Amino acid sequence: MTVLGLLTFLALAAVSVDVLGGILAATFLHRGIPPRHLLLFVGGYTGVIIAATLVIHPLIQIVGGWLHPLLASNNALGVVEIVVGTILIVVAWFQRRTALHPKPPKKKREVSDRTASLLLGGAAFAFTAVADPAFVIAIGMAAAEPHLPLRAGLLVLWNLIYQAPLAAVTLAALLGKHEALLARVRRFIEPRRRRLFLILAAVLFVIGAVIAADGIVSLCSGHLPWLRELLLLR
Repeated sequence: MTVLGLLTFLALAAVSVDVLGGILAATFLHRGIPPRHLLLFVGGYTGVIIAATLVIHPLIQIVGGWLHPLLASNNALGVVEIVVGTILIVVAWFQRRTALHPKPPKKKREVSDRTASLLLGGAAFAFTAVADPAFVIAIGMAAAEPHLPLRAGLLVLWNLIYQAPLAAVTLAALLGKHEALLARVRRFIEPRRRRLFLILAAVLFVIGAVIAADGIVSLCSGHLPWLRELLLLR
């Protein structure tokens, strides 16, 4: 993997950070789950991620051969960019709607503290990551590294960045610092919740519009799409 490819690989994790893991971990702690038991949730998640990586990696190589004609076509990549950009714009619209019309808070429910429940909960949560296109793209980019230990290290680093909120809350809980951390987060987010959601919606809209516009320009003018340049960064 080239230096530029490595920077793109890590940037992909940074812009795709999954905040849901941190929210779930914070919710468990708030509802009385002992800090050490978060490791069961993390373990269930990690097990599925490892298994999925081992399955997806060879599939990418197989499917990559079938899709080579498609990936070699700038027009096809332009269409992909338009579709992805449109999806991001739709997500931004729903995000804005949620910010302007928030749902009333739900009543608190007790969280089961059984080993099986936490393991299965972590495993179920892992499927949200497996369904994330960024996760599959990261595995494909890491496949460009020929040395297996380094490839594994890159994927571990990528997943740590991708799940930084979950890792931070879990580490803080194990160190007994989670209450102070969660209090700080609440003090920052609560008075700014609507503004933060609107900012996120605006960012998603701009990214989606730029990607879709690049796809349209690519189809109309023969311009090399950014997706092609990204594929060449490996």
